[in-house]
Amino acid sequence: MDKTSNAGRMKKQSAREKHQPSGASSARMSLLKWLLPVMAVTFLCYTSLLSDKKEFTNWDDPGYVLEQPLVKEYNADKRRILWDPSTDVMLNYHPITMMTLAWNYKQGFDKKTNTLDVTPFAITNLMIHLANTLLVFLFIWSLTGGKWWASGLTALLFGIHPMHVESVAWISERKDVLYCFFFLLSCLAYLRFTEGSKWLWLGISFLLFALSCLSKAMAVPLPLVLILIDVFRQRQFNFRVIAEKIPFLLLALWFGYNAVQIQDRGALAEFEVFTLGQRIMFASYGFIMYVVKLFAPFGLSAFYPYPALDEHGTIPALYYLAPLLASALLTIPLIYLRKKNPEWFRVVLLGSGFYSLMVALVLQFISVGQAIMADRYTYVPYIGLFFIAGMGFEKILVSRRRNLALGAVAGFALLCGWLTHSRVQIWHNSGVLWTDVIDQYPFLIEQDGNVVKVKKRGFETAYKNRGNWYADRQLYDSAFADYDVLARAATKDAGVWSNLGNVYALKGDISKALDAYSKAIQYNPGNLQTYLNRGLTYSNLGRNAEALADMESALKLSPGSEQAFTLKARSLLNLGKYPETIRLCEQLLLTFPQNAELYFFKGTALLNVSKPAEGITEINKAIQLNPDNGSYHYNLAFGYVATGNKEAARNAVARAEKLGIKPDPGFLEKLK
Repeated sequence: MDKTSNAGRMKKQSAREKHQPSGASSARMSLLKWLLPVMAVTFLCYTSLLSDKKEFTNWDDPGYVLEQPLVKEYNADKRRILWDPSTDVMLNYHPITMMTLAWNYKQGFDKKTNTLDVTPFAITNLMIHLANTLLVFLFIWSLTGGKWWASGLTALLFGIHPMHVESVAWISERKDVLYCFFFLLSCLAYLRFTEGSKWLWLGISFLLFALSCLSKAMAVPLPLVLILIDVFRQRQFNFRVIAEKIPFLLLALWFGYNAVQIQDRGALAEFEVFTLGQRIMFASYGFIMYVVKLFAPFGLSAFYPYPALDEHGTIPALYYLAPLLASALLTIPLIYLRKKNPEWFRVVLLGSGFYSLMVALVLQFISVGQAIMADRYTYVPYIGLFFIAGMGFEKILVSRRRNLALGAVAGFALLCGWLTHSRVQIWHNSGVLWTDVIDQYPFLIEQDGNVVKVKKRGFETAYKNRGNWYADRQLYDSAFADYDVLARAATKDAGVWSNLGNVYALKGDISKALDAYSKAIQYNPGNLQTYLNRGLTYSNLGRNAEALADMESALKLSPGSEQAFTLKARSLLNLGKYPETIRLCEQLLLTFPQNAELYFFKGTALLNVSKPAEGITEINKAIQLNPDNGSYHYNLAFGYVATGNKEAARNAVARAEKLGIKPDPGFLEKLK
């Protein structure tokens, strides 16, 4: 035997082994081969989110971002307010979410143009969603001991399912993607703890759970999800395993209690609106329909209305069957699998339990808002159902039906990707968004003369918000069409009637404007702006006593309203109550020294009580603050005439004419 030859071969073999990838490197390469396509496909489905057509919507975005002082002026004082558990933003306590929105606001606000770019907000939402897709893969991969197909399919469905578009494309739903991020990290840390029993990982999991709750209180079921993980991993239950969860449960209880206290300020509907039985039916219906839309994601909407009650106060028969169907869907598979297939029993228990626990809080047993269900509520719960699908797919791949399964999954993924890409565009602006809702839930109205019959009620908020969007863009005819639908449907929404009054006023139909404002006050007598608008309309019509009455009502609602005080002074002046006008203006100017109108009213009143020199002084103060108001210059001319200074009066009239005031011919004669 040639020992030298054998030694040479051994050296060559060792050299080759040095250049071969290690087991860890091979695993990383496999991970990349799975993750890169999933992440790339998810990103491609959401590319239109980064379009220059993307805008904020007028649904919650003003409250969360555009008009939110805690975001617009974020500083140390605002930070303290934000973290106070009693502070709510849109009836939610989620300080970490608001901090990220404040960070985006700072990035997107242009001080020179005083505009806010939506792009940083959209990019952040998308980046967090991509991170969540990655974390879903890692979570399932760690949970199952490295099942690639199950992990890949679960992550892919999570990334591209159209039911998730609302959570990603709607800026106000930052809380969804953010709480999911910390939620999944907490689950991953818990898995590390169960594998090595290092208490540090349990502490990290608890910290991440807290961060998830601080992003959205919907994270509170996580302690129960951890128990499901224990069952799936077949951990032996003992006192220690139960004790591990106690801090999580206590924190969950606190966040849950705080959330209910905050929601009770206005988001929770009165329990008497629906009976207990109807609420169980609604919850069951939502439970089922979320499952249906997982497999058939069609007819998606930003809003799904409650069923209309008939004349006897009952709901459609489908809802009566919903509790039975939901119970069967949840229990029959588990009963069947418990003895037939213990391994799949654990899979289905974890998946269906995860879904049920995470969706339970939004099943409208206690009504929050006006919708029976919402796409965004599936963002985290669907992970459980996707997990079952992924595990089933992994199992089928080793059978003779492999090609059929691959084809079915590929087809469904293509469908989801196409629907998601299309759905993202629905969220480009409020006009497109609400048109999509109206197309699905329109009002059907028949009118014969003055007799109006509503054959089918649509979603009022969609018409109102689209009308507001049109009005903001000065498309008043389109805005009027939407408001008019609601008016003919006898809406009790005071905001609609107030907005309709504004459009009537712009169209010059003052009589109908007043009627609309009066309707708005009838339905909401506590709205300051409606009194101001109606009072201004009365004043422009010369109905000054009625204008004055509206200003008194406005001041009861807002005792410090500068606009109400200004219109009150105007009404007193037009009623010829000159001493009262002078006294009121003197008092108000101590508080509002930059209000040109008050100087003008005071000056005009002084002219009318034969104090022209003092009147001229006050009107000149008004002109200094607002030199382009023709009425100021015209009334100044009267003051100069009263003092015998015709040249100054002629100059004042000439200036008033340039600013659009047409002088009285008789007054011009006096100036010759």
